[in-house]
Amino acid sequence: MFCLPHKASLTACLFLLLCVHTYAQEWTFDARSQQAYDLVMNLQTEEARALLPEPKTAQEHYVVALSESIELLLTEDGGRYSEFEDHFEALLDRKTKLSSVEDLFLQAEIGLQWAFVHLKFGHEFDAALNLRQAYQTTQEIKQRFPKFTAIQKTSGLLDVIIGSVPEKYDWILGLLDMEGSVEAGIHELESIRQSDHALAFESSLLYALTQGFVLQKPDVALTEAKLLLEQHPSNRLALFLGAAVAIKNNQSADALNWLTRLNELQAGIPLYYADYLRGEVYLHKAEYLNAISGYRWFINHYKGQNYMKDAHYKIGMCYWLNGNVSDAQVLFKQAKTIGKEATEADKYAARSLAEDEMPNIKLTQARYYTDGGYYPEAESLLHDVNPQDLVTLRDKVEFAYRKARLAHRTNQINQAKEFYQQTIKQNGEEPWYFAPNSCLQLGYIYRDENNLALAKEFFTKALGYKKHEYKNSIDSKAKSALTQLNKRK
Repeated sequence: MFCLPHKASLTACLFLLLCVHTYAQEWTFDARSQQAYDLVMNLQTEEARALLPEPKTAQEHYVVALSESIELLLTEDGGRYSEFEDHFEALLDRKTKLSSVEDLFLQAEIGLQWAFVHLKFGHEFDAALNLRQAYQTTQEIKQRFPKFTAIQKTSGLLDVIIGSVPEKYDWILGLLDMEGSVEAGIHELESIRQSDHALAFESSLLYALTQGFVLQKPDVALTEAKLLLEQHPSNRLALFLGAAVAIKNNQSADALNWLTRLNELQAGIPLYYADYLRGEVYLHKAEYLNAISGYRWFINHYKGQNYMKDAHYKIGMCYWLNGNVSDAQVLFKQAKTIGKEATEADKYAARSLAEDEMPNIKLTQARYYTDGGYYPEAESLLHDVNPQDLVTLRDKVEFAYRKARLAHRTNQINQAKEFYQQTIKQNGEEPWYFAPNSCLQLGYIYRDENNLALAKEFFTKALGYKKHEYKNSIDSKAKSALTQLNKRK
């Protein structure tokens, strides 16, 4: 997640000058900073910085800082991390005698940007400090300059992030003197993204990101991404975002279309993570050689460590599903010693690699078909599964779970409920993610049916499973859902 931009409007803001004078303020770009800003939004970060070699105004510093944080988030380039961190710290020390609203806004924004950067690079304590600094500066702006519209972007994102923290951790927010509301945050992002403000496009991207990856509403995020791409069909950042949320929303065909268009646009920083996504969509589509090509390109060019273990594991899976057992074993062996286990995908790969038995081929193929939105293919595979194909208890549990996921995705809700319940019963206390995720999905179903009591029961039950592949992710989603349920009462 990162801070992201558009066209300018009149934003009135009263600024107390030495407690006596007032004058109107608004956040606008001049011609050169607007040109550089548009380049950043198209991921042409080097070109943007070339236009502003010696930034002076708050707007120019904002554009340069944004270009650096986005570049680090998308490339994980450790070689540039120290250089850009020095720039960030120098900006933090940049104080003006008047503490203008533009300079305060810059301070809030770079704090939020670097909260994400530090988190990405594993510096959690620094990330927390940056988040608190961004929050405090944002509150100061809202109190002193209540009509400064640009802060709605920063404040909206902070509200959603802080408001999504489970109630269990409210004491930490209390210590940090921070509070937030998802509803208020979404309202603020909505307000600025639907305006003609200079930061409307950036706010729209943030809105899609928060809906898809914080609030776990990929369908809403995808709708927003499609709207953005209708307006900006050649914008690389919008194409990248659209592909990511399409995959999350089980629509790999759309993702592949946008990734293909993205690949045709060569300007700007290389997006090697997009090649990883290309591997994902071809794996969903059962085009294993194309999937291997995408994962290989990612492995050979990406400078970070996230998703490396998973990419090696997925190449092995492609070989395995394609009947090439010997090459699959070579890749599985490599994957055990490569990368780190920070992302859920890498954690799942590590857990799978530690298993003594290989996954059931038909069930695995059905999983990937369902993940990609290829529902007829998934249904055909599951229909052809015979009892003798289900050798282990895990196979039997997964079979019920795959049928539940397919029924849920195809809106056969009663069948989905039945198969989720069957999964939970058969799974028992085994350390697999099938039961806890079934509880989570039943919670979502009953929440959407406004049966809040049952929704709470299943979200709580999801948290009760001690060890499984996706514990951090499922627990986070369940806690967030419970928090929102409690606020609806």
